[in-house]
Amino acid sequence: MPIRAVFFDVGGVLLDMENHDKRHEWEVRLDLPQGQLTQIVFGSEAATRAASGEIPEQGVWKEVGHQLGLREDQLPELQRDFWAGEQLDTGLVRFIQSLRPRYKIGIISNAWSDARFFHNARFKMNTWVDVAVYSAEVKLIKPDPRIYQLALAHLNVCADESVFVDDMLVNVEAAQNLGMKGVQFKNTEQTITEIRRYLDDYNQA
Repeated sequence: MPIRAVFFDVGGVLLDMENHDKRHEWEVRLDLPQGQLTQIVFGSEAATRAASGEIPEQGVWKEVGHQLGLREDQLPELQRDFWAGEQLDTGLVRFIQSLRPRYKIGIISNAWSDARFFHNARFKMNTWVDVAVYSAEVKLIKPDPRIYQLALAHLNVCADESVFVDDMLVNVEAAQNLGMKGVQFKNTEQTITEIRRYLDDYNQA
């Protein structure tokens, strides 16, 4: 079957998450070891509940703020600075834009309730993606096969007509178990090369 769609994860794939300078500034202010703020935020019970849509994103920041002894008026600053280092992978986005409109482009992301708003406002993802499925909105979390099936249905494509890209191997393997072609993101060049290989191999006609 020819490839008709390519799906991408967001954090760690479309967005480079490696710049933690602002997080480190908070760690200095709060006398925390380097890297602990990230562990506190993502390791909290509230983070898991937010990803599954049980609570809104603000519930995460309230729990984190309580744990860190912050005032409520400090939480918007913490939230802004925590995400400040996110950078769009412009090389990957240019490649994605070159695929359209021949191929449909989708997002499948484990993300909190505010993700769609911020991704579209800051990175204009809605202008170069055909559909975005966020875990908090659909109350399904990768590697649950149902979230992939939902994304496929939104684009009206079959699993074997699609490629899925994620930085986490467990999520790639879940997609492959459904029949999707899988690419584990390690760097931009490697990812583009592997996607092109699938497109060339299955779209010779």
